[in-house]
Amino acid sequence: MIALQPWGWLYAKSTVFAFILSLCPTVTRIARRNFYRVFPEYGWFACWRMTFRYFEAFLDFLYEKAKMTRLGEKDILSHCRFENVEILERLAREHTFVLCFGAHMVNFEYLVSLPLHLHNIGMCHIYLSVPANEWSGRMLEERGRFGAVNIPSDNVLRHVVRLKRNMEERKDSKEGYVLGSLSDYDPKAGCHHAFPFLEHMLEVKTGVERIGQRLGMGYCYAHVSRPKRGYYHVTFRELKPHGDFAGSEYPYTAEFVRQLDMNIREQPEIWMQWGSCRF
Repeated sequence: MIALQPWGWLYAKSTVFAFILSLCPTVTRIARRNFYRVFPEYGWFACWRMTFRYFEAFLDFLYEKAKMTRLGEKDILSHCRFENVEILERLAREHTFVLCFGAHMVNFEYLVSLPLHLHNIGMCHIYLSVPANEWSGRMLEERGRFGAVNIPSDNVLRHVVRLKRNMEERKDSKEGYVLGSLSDYDPKAGCHHAFPFLEHMLEVKTGVERIGQRLGMGYCYAHVSRPKRGYYHVTFRELKPHGDFAGSEYPYTAEFVRQLDMNIREQPEIWMQWGSCRF
């Protein structure tokens, strides 16, 4: 029923619901606390406004995710534009595999439409392993309908090695693969790999970079912006470690966190992790 409703009506509802939620202290407590801690110089009203816009963007994401089930390739191409795709193709031909770091920036589901823009280069989407059920099966089917290959996060290396062997044996016509990983989610307890982020220290999983180091992958970052509601620009940037973390154990993860920091400061409300206890 949501997918059949017009965009304007859905966005109007999300604005109204977000305003109501932003007036509920118990609902917005964590998000408001995070905004206060990261932007203390902005004052109470500015932080409340960012909290309201964050919930508005979050509700937009839920509605857009429902609408995506009825969007065809032409509609997806108009709602999400990719720039610097040639960087991915060059790195894929040089390294066979490219690890593309990303983040939960509003409708991150649009990122799975990347195969529509690649030429003879495949895409693998690394997802957080969840128990198999009807809901998870439909979710993975939706994410793979544009050509992306779904890989569970607890078995990445085995799938990547299989893809590499298939290409070497000419069973796969692709010249390389882009591995997309949303690496900003909260790692398991006891993670000791933290990097400077929004005036704090952010704990980040480093497993994907360890796999990248073993296979000599290239690295890039998907910078996301939202010029207006429902439309996204994704710009790919090659990651080149520099500064204090250039010689660290995980230099590319550190550079990803630095790029994410700059991405969020441009549009703070579009990062979907403000509602979790990260600071």
